[in-house]
Amino acid sequence: MKTLLVILAALLLPLTALRAAPRLNILFFTADDMNYDSSDVCGGPIKNLTPHIDQLATEGLRFQYAYSTVAVCQPVRQIMQTGLYPHRNGAMGFFPIKPEVRTLNQQLHDAGYLISMFGKGPHHQPAEKFCADIADDKISRHPSKLAEATRKFLRMAREQRRPFFHNVNCYDPHRPFIGIKGTNDLAEGEPPSRWIQPEEVTDVPGFLENLPAVRRELAGYYTNVRRLDDALGAVLQVLQEEGFADNTLVMLYAGDHGMSFPFVKSNDYENSSRGALFIRWPGVTKAGSVDTDHLVSTIDFAPTLLEAAKLPPIPGIDGRSFLPAVKGEKMPGWDRVFTFYNAAFGNRWLPMRCLRTRDHAYIWNAWSDGKHEYHTENMAGLTWNAMLAAAADNPAIKARTDFYLHRVPEEFYDLTNDRCERANLINEPSRQAQIQAMRQELLDLMRRTGDPFTEAFTHRDRKDLVPEVLKQLNAQYGRKPAPRSESAE
Repeated sequence: MKTLLVILAALLLPLTALRAAPRLNILFFTADDMNYDSSDVCGGPIKNLTPHIDQLATEGLRFQYAYSTVAVCQPVRQIMQTGLYPHRNGAMGFFPIKPEVRTLNQQLHDAGYLISMFGKGPHHQPAEKFCADIADDKISRHPSKLAEATRKFLRMAREQRRPFFHNVNCYDPHRPFIGIKGTNDLAEGEPPSRWIQPEEVTDVPGFLENLPAVRRELAGYYTNVRRLDDALGAVLQVLQEEGFADNTLVMLYAGDHGMSFPFVKSNDYENSSRGALFIRWPGVTKAGSVDTDHLVSTIDFAPTLLEAAKLPPIPGIDGRSFLPAVKGEKMPGWDRVFTFYNAAFGNRWLPMRCLRTRDHAYIWNAWSDGKHEYHTENMAGLTWNAMLAAAADNPAIKARTDFYLHRVPEEFYDLTNDRCERANLINEPSRQAQIQAMRQELLDLMRRTGDPFTEAFTHRDRKDLVPEVLKQLNAQYGRKPAPRSESAE
């Protein structure tokens, strides 16, 4: 009898300990359309713009090279949640994920987590796949309202004695930009703690042209970045006040992809895909550390967070956990990422594929045939029109705008001296062996994951293949997204 009791106790002890052990709380905070280098700590041009992002960096780990798998809102958000490439989860544009695909939130929900989703709710479809216990899509440009909602959510978690996944998705610095319509224009939110004036914008990003209208629009963008920082600070303060700061993993991705300007969002360039990633995990991450060794991607977020929470992984996904790197360890094989683009809002198909390393990028523009023109939301506003106007008298800007509208089928960049990817080296004789190796590696990935453009990429000289694939995809994804404004991207 005594032996039986000992055996039963040994079996039951792990279950009792599991229930008693505190589960990891997670705050996942995202920006919307924010370039990786907009904050002070990442080399931003506006000094003292992002005090709360900078403070978070001093308290945790910053990844120097983090990338978005797709540089547009809904697909990348659904990739963060599923760990699958867009042609595998169904998010090839503004479409719901496939019924059989499982999400990060479903894993957390089944483990007993209380889940919030403040902002970007319409970009997570179908809603039932994301298991939000509390959601609000109208407060994410309002730092004070986010603070109030955060306090309510944290107290709910405490009362219910449940671990939490607090998902705060700010719409800033997405268009509309503060102040563009006048001095009283708050762009659908609260007043920011600081307004950036055009004369403060003395350093225009290298992928744009230094024009007065461009500087004015950038001033609005950076003012939105300030309000994003206000929101982060408000949420982190409540986390501290409610006593959760010491047992919560804070993950900030700023942003979900690049800013909404030409040559950035809705493309496959460095500034399209690269984001600023920060993780603060008390007792795990080293304060003020910077990871420069690993290229991580949004496709890796779900497996990493699940492993951190000691929960089962989502079976059969494409992403990998970079938890060892979070803990300061070296991981071999994390020196490249694959990025995609398929359909813009309204089912406008502009398929692109890219293999990117720290210093080189190969891009295939499947849509580029010399006839079709590129048009997406990043061309709205002041900047694109200013570039077109300047092109009338400036041959260099004219060449730049013509290139943007039509592209070429293939691009290759050496980022060691061309971080803004302005010099396409695809025809450089000395680069052909490297280009061919990157082509092959991209093709291998496309074959391995069942990319519908695999055959068209294999036979790039055949002009009939891409239109045929697009015809099939339009039939498969023929449903139109619910009507929304152009800024929905």
